[in-house]
Amino acid sequence: MKILKFLGRVISIANVLGILVALGAVWLLAASPVHTVAQAYVGFGLLFVMFALLYIGRRIDFQGPLIPIMRILCIFIAIFLTARYLVWRIEFTIGGYGTISLIAGLALFAAELYSAGFALLGYFVNLNPRERKPVPLPTDESIYPTVDVVVPTYNEPAELLEVTLLGALDMQYPAQKLAVHLLDDGGTDDRCRKPGIAEQSLARRKELQALCARVGAIYHTRQHNDHAKAGNINAALPDLNGDLMVILDADHVPTRDFLRRTVGFFLKDPKCFLVQTPHSFINPDPIEKNLGIQHDCPPETELFHNVIQTGLDGWNASFFCGSAAVMRRSMLMEVGGIQGDTITEDAETAMILHARGYNSVFLNESLTVGLQPETVMSFIAQRVRWATGALQLLHFKNPLKLQGLSPTQRIAYLSSFSYWFFPFSRLITILAPSAFLLFGIMVYNATTEQYAIYGIPYFLSTMIFSDFIFGKIRWPLISDVYEMVQTPLAAPALAATILRPGKPSFKVTPKGEQLDRDFLAPTAWIQYGLLLVVLGSLIAGGLRWWYHPGERPQLVFTMMWEFINFIIVAAAVGVTFERKQRRQDFRVRPTSPIPAIVQTASGERASVRIEDLSVGGAALRWLDKDVRAQDIRTDDQALLWLESGRTPGQVFFVPIAVVKGASGYIHIRFRYASLNQKAEVVALMYGDRTELERRLNRRRKRVSFLTAYRYLGDKAMAGLWRNMGFVMRSIMGFPRQVVRSAAHRRGSYNEDFVAAEKSGS
Repeated sequence: MKILKFLGRVISIANVLGILVALGAVWLLAASPVHTVAQAYVGFGLLFVMFALLYIGRRIDFQGPLIPIMRILCIFIAIFLTARYLVWRIEFTIGGYGTISLIAGLALFAAELYSAGFALLGYFVNLNPRERKPVPLPTDESIYPTVDVVVPTYNEPAELLEVTLLGALDMQYPAQKLAVHLLDDGGTDDRCRKPGIAEQSLARRKELQALCARVGAIYHTRQHNDHAKAGNINAALPDLNGDLMVILDADHVPTRDFLRRTVGFFLKDPKCFLVQTPHSFINPDPIEKNLGIQHDCPPETELFHNVIQTGLDGWNASFFCGSAAVMRRSMLMEVGGIQGDTITEDAETAMILHARGYNSVFLNESLTVGLQPETVMSFIAQRVRWATGALQLLHFKNPLKLQGLSPTQRIAYLSSFSYWFFPFSRLITILAPSAFLLFGIMVYNATTEQYAIYGIPYFLSTMIFSDFIFGKIRWPLISDVYEMVQTPLAAPALAATILRPGKPSFKVTPKGEQLDRDFLAPTAWIQYGLLLVVLGSLIAGGLRWWYHPGERPQLVFTMMWEFINFIIVAAAVGVTFERKQRRQDFRVRPTSPIPAIVQTASGERASVRIEDLSVGGAALRWLDKDVRAQDIRTDDQALLWLESGRTPGQVFFVPIAVVKGASGYIHIRFRYASLNQKAEVVALMYGDRTELERRLNRRRKRVSFLTAYRYLGDKAMAGLWRNMGFVMRSIMGFPRQVVRSAAHRRGSYNEDFVAAEKSGS
């Protein structure tokens, strides 16, 4: 075993040395003096090669043995053009116009250097992605490992928890080897004795105990609320007996074959401590919802969960993401359980176990469905927590210094954590062109011709590489909008964390927000301020073009840069307009309508198709003209018959009530008469992995660069227009339309825990 471990480290070091030698050769080549005309030929010639590779890749749908070679060639061309651009920037474009211009120019170059450095780390991560196939389980079930499924909860409603528990209990695995545990941190002994919340906490404890007894789960609580989610799981560890432990967030419902797709890796590799799967979601995040891009644009989360994690897995550095994962309990116990020195306990735990020489697996199959934050402020609070934790890890457990990690793992973890410095870079790149257009500060001393020769090849090479690697799930400018939305609050929070890394300094957004009305997120006015700066800069640029013809060589690309900034900031402004949400339960739209039959109390039957489905109800398309929707509107004994998602070939029924009916459609509410009926609906909605993958694939598609820019530009202007319309209506005193609250609320465990600790509750 020691020899294998030694050989593994030798191979890892050899990989890094080989990459460093190749990078050194590329850098020396890029630093060689070249005439401007020759540089133009070289730069655009290499771009042509990258475009050709992208074209070929698209024609063969990025499948086949040539793709890895094409990927590596794209990477080294992009590195060469990046190095050539940075050398030119250092030698010719900084300074020369006074102290203020020098300082501003250095700040911009620092932001570009960070972006280029992070891009280089990204090239490394994506050099060797690993797409795994599940390891089949043996036919002999007696050798299956025992599994404990833990569902930590703090303040999530019992209705939501019931769905998760039913999904977990319905997983295809020997019943005698599977146990499901609910870990309740909202009903701890301390909370049940604390004045002001004791009655509420006791009521919650009793409610969840009754829930567990009803569904067949095991209830746990503890005395104190120390260390939030990590502490909750660690408190339950001594009471667990399973060889493996599945961790599910309170809103993450697994598919029925979750364990059959993941457990085999642990039987194959005795050193495997983790199998992580992607996080997929049933609802749009607030940026998707408020911009209206949730139906035709790929989800933002898939870049990390479906691409970057496969790249990290190639270096044995894919890490735990807090949920939708299986862990080997014995290895977790070796390090004292889930780590809690930082507020990103998941990545911290994985890194510590990697440092012990254990292996992780990332299985790129969506096997759970969860909920995302529902408001902009909740979304930002979640991301700021991730960012703060990443900076804490860099400070307290720097992967470059942590003993036991391989060189490639160190680089991979550094890539993952360094991403979160983006708010500082984003602020600089938004404000830099304004410094020139408004005040004449020369932050970028280059003509349009020079930028075209050096800058455009660099800029386009990063776009081509991005399209080659993950163009199907990430379009141009989408990442910029997400970063811009987070930046106003993330930048000061991260600055405070850098100064005081031991104490997370951000304020957690209170939960229980109601989406019963339209309103603006508190960050709207910061985004409006940035928008005015960018808009004023564009106007000033037009005046400079007219009155200062000598500045036109710099104005061309600066104005183009600022116009792109305008699209990004306009979209960020549009995101801050929170629109009311009517539905209580989030619904899924099946890839093909589900056949069903409505039966009235008199025995009449009508064929229908389920167009969308939630745990609470469904929308049905009426196919049978003999029985009208109006006939069952007041029928309190109507039934909906469906084919079982748990036992193919069998059917089940659910009592229903008609909420509303229209020509050809009715909307129904389920009136469950038994727990089994609800379990059947949960299985139908969440249990089929192939149906989930088909739904996710509907949004995955490649578009051209121009199409992506036009698409986001249209969405940005539409969002900005809605936002401005709401502001004008509010200023002029028009009444706001208020409807009954129908938001299905979900708490975020760690954030709510921190909020409770700060408030003393």
